Amino acid sequence: MRAKNGRETRKSGKAGNGQAEQGNGKTGSGTTEQKDGKTAIRKARKREKKQEEKLGMKRLISNVWYVMRYIYAHDKKMALSYIAAQCASAGANAYLSTFLLKEIIQVLTQGADVAALVRLLVIWLVIYSVVQLGIYITLENVFYIRLVKVSGGIQRELMEKAGRIDLICYDLPEYYDDFVVAASQSEGMITKAVMCIANIASCMLAMLIAGAMIVTINPVVALFPAIGFLINIITRFIITKLEFQYELEKAKIGRKADYSRRVFYQPEYAKEIKLSGIEEALIAQYDEAVAEERKMALRYSLKIIPPTLINWICVYTVCQFYAVPVYLAYLAVVKKKIGLGEVASLRNATNDIKSRLDGVNYALVDFQRVGQYAEKFRRFVDYEIGIEGCAGSVAVPEDCTLELKHVSFKYKDSEAYVLKDVSMTVRKGEKLALVGENGAGKTTLIKLIMRLYDVTEGCITYGGVDIRKLDIREYRRKLGAIFQDFQIYGATLAENVKMDVVEQEERTDIRRALERADFGERLAKLENGLETELTREFSDNGIMLSGGESQKAAIARMFLRDMRIAILDEPSSALDPIAEYRLNSSMLEHASGQAVILISHRLSTTKDADRILLLEHGVIAESGTHTELIARGGTYADMWKVQAEKYGKEIFAG
Repeated sequence: MRAKNGRETRKSGKAGNGQAEQGNGKTGSGTTEQKDGKTAIRKARKREKKQEEKLGMKRLISNVWYVMRYIYAHDKKMALSYIAAQCASAGANAYLSTFLLKEIIQVLTQGADVAALVRLLVIWLVIYSVVQLGIYITLENVFYIRLVKVSGGIQRELMEKAGRIDLICYDLPEYYDDFVVAASQSEGMITKAVMCIANIASCMLAMLIAGAMIVTINPVVALFPAIGFLINIITRFIITKLEFQYELEKAKIGRKADYSRRVFYQPEYAKEIKLSGIEEALIAQYDEAVAEERKMALRYSLKIIPPTLINWICVYTVCQFYAVPVYLAYLAVVKKKIGLGEVASLRNATNDIKSRLDGVNYALVDFQRVGQYAEKFRRFVDYEIGIEGCAGSVAVPEDCTLELKHVSFKYKDSEAYVLKDVSMTVRKGEKLALVGENGAGKTTLIKLIMRLYDVTEGCITYGGVDIRKLDIREYRRKLGAIFQDFQIYGATLAENVKMDVVEQEERTDIRRALERADFGERLAKLENGLETELTREFSDNGIMLSGGESQKAAIARMFLRDMRIAILDEPSSALDPIAEYRLNSSMLEHASGQAVILISHRLSTTKDADRILLLEHGVIAESGTHTELIARGGTYADMWKVQAEKYGKEIFAG
């Protein structure tokens, strides 16, 4: 299933620096309460990236070997068959162009039996045809077919791993980007890893055969391709390093140009662009980025030109086109040490070695790139699951009392606390409301209760047991949560409510849940009912729900759950105040007898709670019932007064 955000305007807003998400003053996981923590981790990740860019040869080899072992574990035949096929092809070609050519010319120049020559050619033609046919069959029926299977299997493993990775990784863009790259580029990396190893192995084998020919005739000839290889590998290493640095800087500059260009093609930006002068600023920003990239390209071009000239002059011009032919002519014409067949075979052998050395060089470039990319892949695969892998040592208690004891939380490598010394208790049947401005720490507190994060200090207990000792899946089954940043998936309406495979006998309960979520009237108008696809991306009969409809469909999930604690994090914020009040009342009625934790910016939905906690800057600033907090005349009372004037007395009168 392909995820789609519950609010259509968010679909590509994240790509646009999150501007679409923040247009209404609200934020999701990127709220200001996380800013200091994320800033600290960004600095740490920048240090890691600098180290990553300076990967040594030992680490590169280790990374490629890691990828090859990973591929080998999935399918032994795939990699081995491709490497063997390439080696067989290279070996056959090298022999034909050197030893066999020498034999043919010698037979012709020495006046030998033509019939013997024909027999020799036929034998080798058959051998060569069989080898090439075997290689073709191997590649078409073994490698490429198995590659699809292996790539699919690895992608499945990566998807399963991504589903188990701790939420903290998703909340930190720089950290999560590595995982996205690892998953999205794994197929290309697998193919390139096998091919570069096969190219290196096949080129080495071909060079051994050609080298054997050279050594049997005149070892000095081998010096010219060897010298060319050394010069080539040194200059190519310098060039590749400069190109890698260029790509890194280009990507950084390109993000600005890409964003400026992209917003012109996204429908959610179209109205404002047409009704304002922002297009001039965006085009100017694009032009600035292009100019900056052009200057950078010129700077790197001036650095790349010298080693490139050295490479072409020394390797291709001197060592390949002049030195070898001149030396062979000297041996044949002046010294009379070699004949025509030996000249031809030596010339072919040196060309073959030169060609294979070039192949090794380019394969080493791919090898380097695979090693650099595999660093991300390796970090992803080897990431040790923390919270999501907790099997627990204590059974989940029947008592559903939830207690926070002096809980504090801050992000790793950050000195600033998002929450500080928060203590509270929620008992069965109690309705607790959390209120406060954006960035006060409300959503982070919910994530701690759900154990999506672990506390930095203090502890959270469920039924008197530290939740870190409980099986994470069993514990979360006791909780029913609806978040403001819910998702609607590219699946059927029934699957979106059940959030799982739907059995026939569950359809009645799903329909009832949708009706309780005030979705019944819309459901009646759907031609395919519960089987309606909630996407048009790969279904012609699919539909796109409005923001309010999407929220109702998401809220229906809660009506389907058998929970002990209901957590409502502004799930109805896209509705008008009256509809929100009516729907929240329905949710509270459904959770009757269970503990309820409610977060809302609209105080009309929280005023009936048994207890209200006002969070400010990560601490509990006020606590009490609605009546008590109004009488106290503090921040809560001020917020109530402002909202009552804004939305009208009829809602706030209850």
